[in-house]
Amino acid sequence: MTENSSEPDVLTATAELRIGNQKLQLKLVVPADEVPAETLLPTLHQLSDRVVDGVEERVRKNGLEISCRKGCGACCRQPVPISRAEARLLAGIVQGMPEEAQAVIRERFDSAVQHLREAGLEDRVMNYHRLSEEEVRSMTHDYFELGIPCPFLEEESCSIYAFRPLVCREYLVISSPDHCATLAEEHIRRLQFPVSIASAFAGMDGVSAPGENIYLPLIMALQWSAAHAAEVNLRPGPEWVQTFFKDLSGTDIPAPHLPGRTVEL
Repeated sequence: MTENSSEPDVLTATAELRIGNQKLQLKLVVPADEVPAETLLPTLHQLSDRVVDGVEERVRKNGLEISCRKGCGACCRQPVPISRAEARLLAGIVQGMPEEAQAVIRERFDSAVQHLREAGLEDRVMNYHRLSEEEVRSMTHDYFELGIPCPFLEEESCSIYAFRPLVCREYLVISSPDHCATLAEEHIRRLQFPVSIASAFAGMDGVSAPGENIYLPLIMALQWSAAHAAEVNLRPGPEWVQTFFKDLSGTDIPAPHLPGRTVEL
């Protein structure tokens, strides 16, 4: 709990995790009060990066190298699926930008959505959870052919790298960048992770109807957030933590409710 009563109460805990062959210790600092799910994202970004670091180390020990580099933005033209909470986070980042920069980013989002609609792909992209595996591949290629860059792409690099979506953190390849540039999936070798932080987090925020898609295409983040501003699901911070690790591990997890204490998960 914070000493300054003018600030919100926070709870701290240490999560000890074993993910694949990795043993990780993660410090959790979450508000005690009811908050939206995106409050947990800074901690999950840290966890995702730690998992990626472990996988990258194993890959290098096997004599392989990650192909992804700053300045290679080929994958930033795919339909990036993000959670609703991440959409709100991205909308907040844009809202906090200086007016001139914000106007540029908003115009890029508007242009991307308009391009998608003119190509007749909006319905397929927004409802890809209803598509077969083959239909998803077809939709992905059709989207890629449109050449719509992520609105945050600057000189082929991510301008919000520290806050990039979880799925972007988990998209790493050990094949030639040339294959990514043409989306030659049969030649793209993606790293495989023992768990998906992105998938575990995506379902936490709740959906309004059974069978509704829990993902949104990134380019819809601003539009969706504005249209659903009143639909934010609030829960105490410890409950979000408990739900996430239960979804990640498939087992019940004790809530980290003791301030200043260590809780092993």
